[in-house]
Amino acid sequence: MVGVVEDYEQAKADNETYWTWRKSVGGQQPQLHPPVEPHPDWELFRAINPTALQAANSAAAEWFQGRVAFPALLETVLIYASTLPNDQEGAEKHWAAVCKQHGLHHTKQLSASQVINPTQGKGTANGKAIFAKPGNLSNFWLTEYLKWVGLRWAGFTRLIRDSKDRKIYVLAPNQLDWHDHRGIREEFRRLMVGSGGAIQLDVLAALRYTRAVLDYAAVTQSERLLTQIFGSHQGVNRLVYGLDSAYYKNLGQSAAVMNIARIGLPAWVQPRVRQDIQLYQNMIDEHIRIVRNLDEKRGEDYELLRLYRDFLSTNELTALLAFTDAYSGFVIQRDKLAPQFTVHHLEVIMSSIAPPLSKITQSRGFRNLAYAIRMATVEAHRRNLKRNQGRYDVSYEVRYGLGQELLRKSAYPNEFITALSEFIHDYNAENARMRERLERQGYSQPRGARSDVSIKDIDELLALMDEYRDPQMIASLLVAYGYASTFQRDETYTPDSDAEEVTEPVSSDGDDDNSPEAE
Repeated sequence: MVGVVEDYEQAKADNETYWTWRKSVGGQQPQLHPPVEPHPDWELFRAINPTALQAANSAAAEWFQGRVAFPALLETVLIYASTLPNDQEGAEKHWAAVCKQHGLHHTKQLSASQVINPTQGKGTANGKAIFAKPGNLSNFWLTEYLKWVGLRWAGFTRLIRDSKDRKIYVLAPNQLDWHDHRGIREEFRRLMVGSGGAIQLDVLAALRYTRAVLDYAAVTQSERLLTQIFGSHQGVNRLVYGLDSAYYKNLGQSAAVMNIARIGLPAWVQPRVRQDIQLYQNMIDEHIRIVRNLDEKRGEDYELLRLYRDFLSTNELTALLAFTDAYSGFVIQRDKLAPQFTVHHLEVIMSSIAPPLSKITQSRGFRNLAYAIRMATVEAHRRNLKRNQGRYDVSYEVRYGLGQELLRKSAYPNEFITALSEFIHDYNAENARMRERLERQGYSQPRGARSDVSIKDIDELLALMDEYRDPQMIASLLVAYGYASTFQRDETYTPDSDAEEVTEPVSSDGDDDNSPEAE
């Protein structure tokens, strides 16, 4: 049945060939053309085969036999979908009459496959506590068929990295046009290559779907789409509420649903004019670099990913600051700097979720203190890296743990002021010693010297604390800005790290295909 049924074994072979090639070329794949592309629906094939194969085939067979009476079949669909809730009873009666008239086999209900019915696993669901033998739940065959079709056109599935557990995502549309959806869907599938950890996949799916919306809007210049996402506090959420997800734990012959949730899209993506699209594309790329750099198998990284996912789903300042607080201690714990947020991009996010904060973040005193924290931590660490040694005339002490100390003391205003004052004293004293030494050595304009914190800077910060009466928030903002980068792109992010660090997950189709792992 060429053109009707796909060849599973051929799709499997093409997928293996692609990932073998990708592993062999490493980071060069953007400049090279693969010998073969994986089938765009390969992951769906693998999710269906073999555990859900019978259920999918049964639903498809019911639909396929209706081709001889397609107008009546279409009428059944319209009866079913013409009301909300759906008129399932009316559709069943109409289809029964059609089958009788055309001599078709009439199957009233099919077993509800858990792949597309995560809340309807094997068991019993009754309104009263009565005895019943546990068994599969059933649904009207048309309902099951439309769910399989919906999984293909509005769903996305991936295996969890280094396991046979699976995540399935389904769009929750708000005001999304079907034509735009198809274009965005193709771009999203292109961006979501490879796999990741369970939480990491949630975050990447939300970020990359948003990136796909922006990419599609930039290419098509669709006035209808641009009108929907521009000039709204909802941003891309005006098109899609988010992604509903189900986590399936592999149990060998079957899978059990462990979690059902909704992942929100970044509500801070709020373009106002066409030029804003490029800004938000860069911002999302920055967030993706940070998320990709976290390894979910490590406890600290796991907690960071969890905090970031909370921020995506809630769009609240407290959730963002919880992540930036924790991430500040992560940035300089390695022999190289981890990817950083940029100050400008942080300002855009904070102005969209908490506009009154601009008075704090635009204060000259606040920015100078954030500069001092940055120069004593991430910037001092960056200069001490082997590849940067000798590039600067000045090298300062790295204040490891400064951000964590300020955050700990921020619960008590007096202790926070004391800790901040001690830091300013040590910072300015080190600057003075360095200037004196450089003057003796004859350096008139040393490369890499840093500015002092002034009395006016301190006064401005204290005035902000008196006005807002929230030292913990101000401390979190200081640390977030202090550990962010002022460069448009983090200097430490080398071109080699542009290559996507992805993994083609292990097969779950029952015949271990030894799928290769990518870069």
